[in-house]
Amino acid sequence: MLSNRNLIFFGPLVIGSTLLTHPGCAQTAVGRAEQEVAQLVRDFQAAEQAYDPAALARLIDARYVEVSPRGEVDEQARFLGFYQPAQRQPWPPTTISDEQIRVFGTTALDVLTLTYSLPGPDGTTRPRAVRATFVAQRGAQGWRLLGAQYTGIMPAPPAPAPAH
Repeated sequence: MLSNRNLIFFGPLVIGSTLLTHPGCAQTAVGRAEQEVAQLVRDFQAAEQAYDPAALARLIDARYVEVSPRGEVDEQARFLGFYQPAQRQPWPPTTISDEQIRVFGTTALDVLTLTYSLPGPDGTTRPRAVRATFVAQRGAQGWRLLGAQYTGIMPAPPAPAPAH
């Protein structure tokens, strides 16, 4: 039987442990982390499109490394050098879809599809997509990207002509 003294000491411990191990409470923390990582990636995309190296530097870790769809590997300094305002080029409209975020403690993986609407030769647009993988880590200053990798998604082949 617990005495009042034991209840005062162990009560908060038992309640706190129950809250931390209760699936709903754990889910809330994971859900919040997923939202923070999703926002980090969107802020990163916006900073890229704005050619804002200062904003990008705040969003990425000093160890950041990126693999382009061409297979080129760029570490932080080279990556940031590409986004100087003087090198700014128009950015096509971009959508994010098929996003899957996994959180592993202080590390997260965000896999998604980026679809770009590229101008076509006759004034139309044509979609081009890449699968992007972002790795983020939470530290003293919040979530930062450690790396990104982009893989081109081949367009579906045209449907065969109907047989006559």
